[in-house]
Amino acid sequence: MKAINRLVVGAVALLVSGLTAHAITNTTIAVSGTNIVLSWPSYGYEIYLIQSSPTLNPCVSWTCLTNAYPASLSQTMFTLYGLASQQSGGAGGGSGTNVNISPSPDFASSSTMTVNSEPLVVPADGLGGAVPLMLYPPGFNLSGFTILDPATGESVSGAGYVVSSLSMSSVNNIQPLDDPSNGASGLQAGFYRVFHIPNFLASFSGYTFDGPTFIPVDYSDPDADVNYVDNTTVLIGGQPSDYAQFMPYIIEGVTNWGVGIYFDQYPNGTNTIQLLTTVRQSDTFNADTPEMAFSNAPAAITIGNLVAFTNWDDLIWDNTNYTFQAQTEPGMDWEIDIYDVNNNFVNDQTGYSSDGNISWTWNLTDYTGASRTDPESDPFFYPVITVEQDSGSGQSGGAQPNKSGSSTRAMPAVAAPYPSVGQWIVTYLDKYYEGSTNAAIEYQYYYPAIQTIAGGPTEWNVPATTIPIEFGTNYSQTARNSSWATLVSYLYDPDFRNLYYFGHGNANSIGGDINVLSVSNTIIGSKALPGSTAYLTSQYVHDTVTFNRYSGARPYRFVFLDGCCTANGTWPWAFGVPTNSEPLSYYTSSANRRHTRPSAFVGWNVEIGGPGWGTIVNWWAFREDWMAEWAGTYEEYLTWSFQDANTDSGWISPGQLSSNLVIDGYGEMEYFDYNYGGDWP
Repeated sequence: MKAINRLVVGAVALLVSGLTAHAITNTTIAVSGTNIVLSWPSYGYEIYLIQSSPTLNPCVSWTCLTNAYPASLSQTMFTLYGLASQQSGGAGGGSGTNVNISPSPDFASSSTMTVNSEPLVVPADGLGGAVPLMLYPPGFNLSGFTILDPATGESVSGAGYVVSSLSMSSVNNIQPLDDPSNGASGLQAGFYRVFHIPNFLASFSGYTFDGPTFIPVDYSDPDADVNYVDNTTVLIGGQPSDYAQFMPYIIEGVTNWGVGIYFDQYPNGTNTIQLLTTVRQSDTFNADTPEMAFSNAPAAITIGNLVAFTNWDDLIWDNTNYTFQAQTEPGMDWEIDIYDVNNNFVNDQTGYSSDGNISWTWNLTDYTGASRTDPESDPFFYPVITVEQDSGSGQSGGAQPNKSGSSTRAMPAVAAPYPSVGQWIVTYLDKYYEGSTNAAIEYQYYYPAIQTIAGGPTEWNVPATTIPIEFGTNYSQTARNSSWATLVSYLYDPDFRNLYYFGHGNANSIGGDINVLSVSNTIIGSKALPGSTAYLTSQYVHDTVTFNRYSGARPYRFVFLDGCCTANGTWPWAFGVPTNSEPLSYYTSSANRRHTRPSAFVGWNVEIGGPGWGTIVNWWAFREDWMAEWAGTYEEYLTWSFQDANTDSGWISPGQLSSNLVIDGYGEMEYFDYNYGGDWP
């Protein structure tokens, strides 16, 4: 019964050792006959997304020409056949073409071409990034744009500005390399962009995954800078995995970013693996934050665990016992040792499995007979399993692990029962209205409303902690970062299971450093400044709090993220709440395989505020009233509390509320329901 080092992940060999993936720079475009050729430098292991658009108008979507396009060593080329429309004229008698290549919109650092001295084209209304003038086709109407000289800072109106023809001097010796059947035929010439897709930096051929494994990923700056990766989803067999996390890992002294995957929670055999990456394309957090979703091609993998936990339960949910379950080879002796959060030995059990199935129901007492059901002192447990082949038995068939020998390894952490009472966090951006023209008016309602929301739990002696998040230029970057770190520490505390947040947000992120204001000086979002960690992503909350395999899962009972578009992405998933409305019967069915208690997530599916969203007085009256209704003396469903609050405050129309306020999970939950340790099951 000795302690072991609990290593979260192992390492898969790098395809390219010691290389850091670079952004795509110096992308060129050329014409060979009637073909268009895109070309850019590469190492040979990357993959790319290539898109086309007839215009840079933000209302026109980009068309995918190819995805997961493989790189060539040193230089990668992509050919579009028969798209070059030749025009007469041009400098020196050469021909011009209306073919161009553009950078990503609203993300200047994502440019696929390095241009330092050429004039730049900037939308006159400021709604878009700067684009090199040389990328626009001859005859392009630049009215509504401003032409900027980056060397001097001087600018002129684009009205009447004439774009010169593209020189043909760079197209000599260019040969088509792509198959004409690549699907590009029939497209109109226009603008093109190339993205470097995050991809596994590992060869899976001949490799068998056994237990937790770290796989490095080719995240590339700027197309997929890790600071802008809001969500990384691993698909196993085409289904999103809850057993993977986005994380750094040091290999030979170098910090690599990638995914740690717990393959021991999957059955053995062949499968597929794929990576979906959501990358924020802006430092601004609001309803219009642009995001790119990248996907690599599925790859075949082999899973062969010596010990697997395919029917594992990460929660002690019935408060009386817990059953450890595992699978191994037939004919194995096994021992399970349990350690507490301080690495002290708790209890153990030994046994023999003739068919490879291991099961032990623990009565939640330690080796002295003392109860270990207090979540404050035992928030989670570390079990360790040792299996050893019995010399008198032989391996038989079946879908069991197929390795021989013995092994000692960590099992998934087991979270303690729900605390005696689920505490509340009420948090908000403390200078949210800083910089707004009507800030003085709004502040007189802001703080009283927050205090009223926090007062709902305390009225019934349910502990609540109010956390003002330092926001705005009144604070240093260090102070703002520290404020969010404080919030994370509270979220991580297993005593807290209810959360209300007011502030900026979007589908996958909340927070920011300072307000972003419109031309009319109203707040339209927030912005993260250089060096900022003053925000949270849904991925981080999922991996660190609610699905943390290393230190125990702690799903939340109630979450209301009162910010723009928080219901449009992965926030319910991040807090362990079902991603749609569920009746109470769902939580007692086999569909609720984690045995989570009834829970609810509340968020908005649109940008809130501004015209059509009532007065500031009614805005804050609604926020005071929903808590007063839900925590009042009458038994009231969560859904009713919002409807009644809207009626009482006169904020917005009933139809607007029902269309834009989303309640996932158990919307019929009453204020006291399932918030105490013995309430479930």
